[in-house]
Amino acid sequence: MPLDGPDVAMLAYAGAGSFDYVTVNEIFGVDYSPRFGSWYRTRTCGVAPGPVDLDGGVTVRAAYGLDAAERADLLIVPGWTKEQEAPPQALLTTLRRAYRRGARIMSICTGAFVLGHAGLLDHRRVTTHWAKAPLLAALFPAATVDPRALFVDDHRVLTAAGMSAGMDLALHVVRGDFGADAAATIARRLVLAGYRSGGQAQFVDSPLGADPADPLPDLLDWMRRHLAQRRSLGSLAARVHMSPRTLARRFQRLTGMSPHQWLMRERILAAQRLLETGDESVEQIAARTGIGSASNLRHSFRRELGVSPQAYRTTFRSRRNADQPG
Repeated sequence: MPLDGPDVAMLAYAGAGSFDYVTVNEIFGVDYSPRFGSWYRTRTCGVAPGPVDLDGGVTVRAAYGLDAAERADLLIVPGWTKEQEAPPQALLTTLRRAYRRGARIMSICTGAFVLGHAGLLDHRRVTTHWAKAPLLAALFPAATVDPRALFVDDHRVLTAAGMSAGMDLALHVVRGDFGADAAATIARRLVLAGYRSGGQAQFVDSPLGADPADPLPDLLDWMRRHLAQRRSLGSLAARVHMSPRTLARRFQRLTGMSPHQWLMRERILAAQRLLETGDESVEQIAARTGIGSASNLRHSFRRELGVSPQAYRTTFRSRRNADQPG
């Protein structure tokens, strides 16, 4: 089947993060077109074509140079270990030109420093690994660095907090390009959370293992299975034998958001998948997902996704039909 999705340039340069490169390549670099009808056209691009030594003793072959990267729709920038030093100017020039042309630029972990040296972080909300966030903010004061976020998507500049957060961001990109169902399918294949709850705060100075007695993970699963039910904070707190204030505090710590925000996000994700894969009306989907009315669903979609539910369905239905053999 054709690889006629967005062109992706996996940038490879000396000392780049090998884990960043390899894991994200599992999403963009593997041919999933037999499952989805089309997929990304992904190329490994170096400062010059040829072998490139990443960190950890990993060597990749860049079949293409930066001219191919400059023409890509999405450029992926792995970690940069020399944060205070500027990367090769040719690389920075390529990123600037690609962005001006309309490409998306996505960094993983300390790859955000490459974007900073290219001048792409100014006046944007961005993230990087929590341990490097103060340095990023000091080097690029025109950026707003959020050390809590797993990833940030700010007007075609996308930044991920750490190595595994790069996979979260990659799934976010897939969700926008191919739909929520495609992202969930890829997540299941790679044994990933389709949309991971929480921010970086859960990884800072926290125990290595989860508390098996913590009732909140089970509560989240229960809430996902009962999206249509209207629940107050008090009723949720009673379910796990906590006060509403304690539940709100612990929910924020675990997920990075309030129970209401988390539940609305889960309801919108469920609605996206129903719109992509089924024929139920907007009214039926609003009821099934607990959003309530069709007008509430339309309002939520426009606020969160910038489109109406019908426009979302038409986009992914048209794409799905185009992928069917004639």
